[in-house]
Amino acid sequence: MLVDEFIRKFNKKFPDVDKFDYATDQMISEYEDNINYKLPASFKKFLKNFSNGIFLLDCEPIGGVSKDSPCGDICKVTTIIPDVPEKVLLFEKNEYIDSKKLVSFTMYDSSNISNNHWVFICNEGIPNNEYRVGFISESSNKIVKVLSTFEEWLTIFWENNNDLNEMGEPVFNSFFQILKKD
Repeated sequence: MLVDEFIRKFNKKFPDVDKFDYATDQMISEYEDNINYKLPASFKKFLKNFSNGIFLLDCEPIGGVSKDSPCGDICKVTTIIPDVPEKVLLFEKNEYIDSKKLVSFTMYDSSNISNNHWVFICNEGIPNNEYRVGFISESSNKIVKVLSTFEEWLTIFWENNNDLNEMGEPVFNSFFQILKKD
């Protein structure tokens, strides 16, 4: 699902949800400089046209590019999970990635250090910086689920929540039964 389609559908279904504020190109550029990675074009569109940080349906705390963002600001995973190893296993792919290449876009549960997060896997040479996204588990320090892009993540979120009226279902719950078998 493209970001524009998600925004249209979300706004139609949930017109009263407070979306905080929008990011500007300057705000995004400053955060990209801070984390030393360009953000995916789709995520930038989300920040500029939907919300610069939102507790999405009370279940997915999406970070923004502002210290004032309601769920905190995006950061390298080493900031949010301090004991993450130098190399992180992408469990499904049997591949290791440098933890410095992981940028968390879902944020804190209730404190400045929290557990499970969705991250951008920032490899170089990806068109429009549409990195893969992964779900890193604090308990194992492994990425236990990998999706192709942020827009795939939005698609799964929408498919699991478009029939709800209140609190949503986290994206990871879609995969819980699959991972429980492993």
